[in-house]
Amino acid sequence: MKVSVVFPVYNEARNLKQLYKETRKVVNSNYEDWEMIFVDDGSEDDSYRVIETLVKKDKNVKGIRFPRNFGQSEALMAGFDHAEGDYIVTMDADLQNDPRDIPKLMEKLKEGYDCVSGWRKHRKDSLGKRFASWIQTKLAMMVGPRIHDFGCTLKVYTAESVENINLYGEDHRYIPSELHRQGFKVTEVQVNHRPRKHGKTKYGSFRLLKGGFDLFFQFFWKHFSATPLHFLGTVGFLFTTIGFGIGIYRVLMKYIYGIPVTSEMAQLLLSISMVVFGFLLLMFGVLAEIMMKMYYRDRKNYAVEEVGVNDEKKEG
Repeated sequence: MKVSVVFPVYNEARNLKQLYKETRKVVNSNYEDWEMIFVDDGSEDDSYRVIETLVKKDKNVKGIRFPRNFGQSEALMAGFDHAEGDYIVTMDADLQNDPRDIPKLMEKLKEGYDCVSGWRKHRKDSLGKRFASWIQTKLAMMVGPRIHDFGCTLKVYTAESVENINLYGEDHRYIPSELHRQGFKVTEVQVNHRPRKHGKTKYGSFRLLKGGFDLFFQFFWKHFSATPLHFLGTVGFLFTTIGFGIGIYRVLMKYIYGIPVTSEMAQLLLSISMVVFGFLLLMFGVLAEIMMKMYYRDRKNYAVEEVGVNDEKKEG
């Protein structure tokens, strides 16, 4: 069985040669057929020149270069698309992931899992980075599966599990969630994490915000992708009901206590706004429902694990 190791690369020129040597030593001693794929995500340093030397040196190395920086999700997607292996390993190119953990993750995968994610239990990162990752992981558990480290790039997949994956934005963090949604089996294994020696981290507080938006989409897609009207219609109905309630309250105050409806303009405007907003949400829900019907017209919103057929009946 062939193993593909995918590295998304962005300004990691000083780490690539050592990364190649460490990874080659591991995969060459454990697997007969393997390849390494370096995806240069529009680096501004000499990363791709180093990758070119590795490609010329080793026939098992592939190099992919983006014309500009698209992001880690797109880099991983390109790696998946060009990987020829039955198993696909993903790793950061900053040397913080330890290639020696690959066999351990591969062994766990053979227990019947489709994805084994690394868990950096003892991270060698700054407190701020660890805290941001902790928040994101806790929120990500809302869409499943319950693993401790969604942000660890070191993962092993079966090629079948990522065959229909589409990544953009910060979706690379939530690949386990998407696989879990599709019915694939996901687990985790503790892995070694090393301090960064060269280069600078690409993660900041703004990236946490972007990841939060992508997480909200993952939650919405998991629960309401086939029936968006259930979500938007419910919220719209809630707003409309509250708006009508405020309006009825103002009318009752007029006829019971003689207080003019327009005496509280703020409440009147709030009532009208909530009714209109609720109605708009309902209409958006209807339009989204129509769009999803068209989206799923040529797709199946389910996954088949096994089909049982009686051999005698089949022969007859």
